[in-house]
Amino acid sequence: MPPRIELVATGSELLNGRSVNTHARRLAARLRPLGLALARETTVPDGVGAIAASIREALARASVVIVSGGLGPTTDDCTREAAASVLGCGLREDAGTLQRIAERCTRSGRPLTPSRRRQALVLDAAEALPNPVGAAAGQRLERGGAALFLLPGPPDEFEAVLDGSVAPWLAARYGARPGVERVLMTAGLGESDVAERIEALGPPPESLAVAYTAEPGCVQVRVSGPPGADAEADAFVGAVAERLGPAVYAREPEDLAEAAVRRLAAGGRTLATAESCTGGRIGERITSVPGASAVYRGGVVVYADEAKTALLDVPPDLLAARGAVSAEGCAAMARGVRVRLGADLGLAVTGVAGPGGGTVAKPVGLVFAGVADADGTDVREFRFPFDRAGNRRAAAQHALDLLRRRLSGCPSRR
Repeated sequence: MPPRIELVATGSELLNGRSVNTHARRLAARLRPLGLALARETTVPDGVGAIAASIREALARASVVIVSGGLGPTTDDCTREAAASVLGCGLREDAGTLQRIAERCTRSGRPLTPSRRRQALVLDAAEALPNPVGAAAGQRLERGGAALFLLPGPPDEFEAVLDGSVAPWLAARYGARPGVERVLMTAGLGESDVAERIEALGPPPESLAVAYTAEPGCVQVRVSGPPGADAEADAFVGAVAERLGPAVYAREPEDLAEAAVRRLAAGGRTLATAESCTGGRIGERITSVPGASAVYRGGVVVYADEAKTALLDVPPDLLAARGAVSAEGCAAMARGVRVRLGADLGLAVTGVAGPGGGTVAKPVGLVFAGVADADGTDVREFRFPFDRAGNRRAAAQHALDLLRRRLSGCPSRR
């Protein structure tokens, strides 16, 4: 039987809104290929009492308990002490971990202070797990048929110890056979629209489950099943993809910016962007993709009308007659940035992000996105119901969808 695995995430910052807790997502993503699953995640504030209580409760239910955070050098880093109180053991200084901490201090020109040295403490009977990107080592201790892992809290350190030590141990110990999972990435349809189209096909085979993850402008469809259900999953996903048509842009988890860069590279084409209400968000997403430098010529952020004219050659009389937030203004921006930066395609977005600036004719949330190439210009109008940040995110997402449809030869949504 697969083990019951629980995560205890420690840190007051995870409960007061100062930090986002990503540990459960990272852990679950590592467990899935092993055929394992996270049964429960508990988040607790700093403090020996709260952490000890959560560890004790998790060990009573689970055969594998992973604790994140509280292994650092400060006084609120008390996971070691909490775990020691639950197990009735002491702490010892691990020589290998101390040596790595001392070497890190030497390289950075910092002294090996008592607080930094504290990160070398591990539970008496625990094995220290190497942390290649940080100071505090992870730890593993087995007691009464259960395994307790203590992992550092910073996401890159948590992930490094998880990948380097925890996942290999779980694979060797349990050797579970992974189930079947298929993914369809869609853009341009709402979650309910995607679900209704899939439900129109009839119920999936009994061995399969369908789940959705949605964000503005993008819905991920996941079809999962037990080991050996590959044929059923492939047949069902094929029918779903045909039903969803051009809305499907990838068959594995992929951001729209990645899809756009991939299609640009495949076609040997280049892109330039002109952004107003998104303030550079599209360019940031494009340049976050490895290899973007081969296809992305650059971008221009133009808020003022004078900047649109000076940098993109948008005619002043057009702006005076139609306004910057208009289909005509957006089309001119897309054509202008394409010519100015010598790209094959120009992508532009302009709108009213809010919370102010809207009118009856042009309300908050009105956005135009346009793409221009040698064959002409296509502009789409959107009306988003979100706050300023949400409208900006949705504008960037839908503009990238317009771009990938143009690159794929798909019709734009009207």
